[in-house]
Amino acid sequence: MDNTNLKKIIVGLNNPGKAYEQTPHNIGRTFLEWLVEKLIEDQKIDKTCKWKNDKKILAKVLEAKIGHKDVIFVLPLTFMNESGNSVSKAISYYKIDTKGLMVVHDESDMLIGKSKLGFSHSAAGHRGVNSIIQNLKTQSFFRFRIGIRPTDILESKYKFKAGDYVVKKMTKENQKILLNSFEKFYIDMMRWIINS
Repeated sequence: MDNTNLKKIIVGLNNPGKAYEQTPHNIGRTFLEWLVEKLIEDQKIDKTCKWKNDKKILAKVLEAKIGHKDVIFVLPLTFMNESGNSVSKAISYYKIDTKGLMVVHDESDMLIGKSKLGFSHSAAGHRGVNSIIQNLKTQSFFRFRIGIRPTDILESKYKFKAGDYVVKKMTKENQKILLNSFEKFYIDMMRWIINS
């Protein structure tokens, strides 16, 4: 099947509310908001494109055209564990094949600032991704995983659980590491949008 003409939908997983801002668990949202600003700055999308709350799909949405591709950016307004409810509604409303879906989310087992793009993988313990798989009844979609585990935790001899840090505010140093990685993520994301 030729996927190059599919419409694209890019979802940034997050928990809503100020309490979760600048937490590792919300890196999907942080990157997606940065990505849209970068695309406008680089004149890849029209500066008149604006985020809007869409109650039909329980999300903030921004519709844009990049080259010849229709791209819909989605930030669920549901909590992380219920992300599938919003994503399934978006897929249905925009009539997009799941092979045109990219889910951007945190990866607690990956070193901070690293990333990995994959297709049709299990949730591997990520509850937001698991919710999406359950609601769509398929794992045939793309995922862009962003590493959030700080070096000191990765190298510690003690076993840390993701819950120990994913919903705590990031340090300034860790925020800087991630922001400095966004340019590379941008290149990876543009390649996927144009070529997939």
